[in-house]
Amino acid sequence: MKTWRRAGLYLGISSLVTAGAVNLAMPAQAAASSSAIVKTGGTRAGEAWFNRSNGTHSNKAWFDVYDAKCDAEPVYVQYSINGDLKDYTQENDGGCGTTMGVNLQTGYFTIKYRVCVDNGVFSDSCSSWKSDHN
Repeated sequence: MKTWRRAGLYLGISSLVTAGAVNLAMPAQAAASSSAIVKTGGTRAGEAWFNRSNGTHSNKAWFDVYDAKCDAEPVYVQYSINGDLKDYTQENDGGCGTTMGVNLQTGYFTIKYRVCVDNGVFSDSCSSWKSDHN
């Protein structure tokens, strides 16, 4: 009986060690460096994720712009690179539940951005400005 318990203990320990080694070998999914959320009517309407270059997207940094609300109002990201006085805008007009990718550039740079909802005639609803770098 002691032999079976000892064998079970060794098998259990070796399984844990093997599982740990496998988990260490697998690369983690890349996460966004930062994000901004805009709300309308108290609920999330859109989100922008800034992703630093990581070897994908032609080794460029990029945004994912998500339209979270079925309100027929497009979501866009507004950004400035390296303190440039010109703000750039990329709109996701694909409708609710869609995400649009926007490739930026390679190399080191600083970025200031926010995500907005195009409310039509009146002023747009926007998140606060976020800062990050590649």
